[in-house]
Amino acid sequence: MPVTPRLLQLGLLSVFLIPAAAQAAPLYSVKNLGSLGGDSGDVRAINNSGSVVGYSLNSNNISSAYVSRGGAMHSLSPDKSTRSFASGINDAGVAAGQVLTGGGESRAVTFSGGKIDTLGTLGGSNSSAKGINNAGQVGGSADRADGTQAAFRYTPGGQMRDLGTLGGDNSLGTDINNSGVVVGRSDLANGQYHAFRADDSGMRDLGTLGGNYSEANRINDRGAVVGFSYLAGDANSHAFMYDNGVMTDLNTLGGANSVSYGINNAGHAVGSSDIAGGMAVHAFLYADGTMLDLNSLVGPGFGWTLNYAADINDLGQITAHGCNTTGLCRGFLLTPDDGVAKVSEPGTPAILALGAGMMLLGMRRARRVRAQN
Repeated sequence: MPVTPRLLQLGLLSVFLIPAAAQAAPLYSVKNLGSLGGDSGDVRAINNSGSVVGYSLNSNNISSAYVSRGGAMHSLSPDKSTRSFASGINDAGVAAGQVLTGGGESRAVTFSGGKIDTLGTLGGSNSSAKGINNAGQVGGSADRADGTQAAFRYTPGGQMRDLGTLGGDNSLGTDINNSGVVVGRSDLANGQYHAFRADDSGMRDLGTLGGNYSEANRINDRGAVVGFSYLAGDANSHAFMYDNGVMTDLNTLGGANSVSYGINNAGHAVGSSDIAGGMAVHAFLYADGTMLDLNSLVGPGFGWTLNYAADINDLGQITAHGCNTTGLCRGFLLTPDDGVAKVSEPGTPAILALGAGMMLLGMRRARRVRAQN
């Protein structure tokens, strides 16, 4: 009889297809990164070991750069009165950022092993480091002697290199990948600004999503870039991914605006988006052509609202910022979680049991058919 193998096939198919559908969206366990004694904290970057950098208010309510490893937050600032910020970290654990001097000027620095190294400027008063690669090269921005600002690439043992502009006066560097490619934004001759990527052959204009302005925030090792661009009319801006010469609109979580801050080597992007109604901004994960609200992926009872995701590493770990109903804000580390049974979607054991049940039901139906015949 053809009924028996057909029902068995359907039962077996349910075992394999249902878990794939139910687990299409990743689920995360969440760790609060804490603070350095103050009321708020921020996140900026994560490396492939899960170490997070950013800045937090200390017990003197002074912004201090930090690194969080294994659930412990450590200040990178030389003392509690010096303002400092960390914006990037490489896989060796070396962080990049800036320290404010006593005169109010900022200096691009790296933080490593309790030591702070100043990278200098391009002849002006201020500089800031944003990204650092595994070779220790740093991308950021610095003032020139004439008061304009330029994106730079700093190479250890070398010097800070002015990467120029797209025809205007200023440029801003935001990240660097392991090939030494720097991204950011640059003024055009007409006063607009566009996202760029700069390598040894020069600075390339990445264009826009139809508006007059765009900015790149992060680049992965394949050269894919994320950031934001204004749409035609310049009323709203959307997160974009630029890859293989094409800028793709990542859309939003239902609201008017979005921006992407991070991308890993798998091409998964994170950022922040207005939600429908425009009453709040939520952190998002963009993967496989779909933008997902991270707040829907952390399970019930979390108690905080994730408003932006700053970065994602190659293990899929995400660092995000969130606030609770009292206004307290913290940085968080989100780690992909295999324990899917604790959230609203059914877990693997339950799904396997469902598939087995369907198989058993199919066998019983087949016996009834045979008996009737």
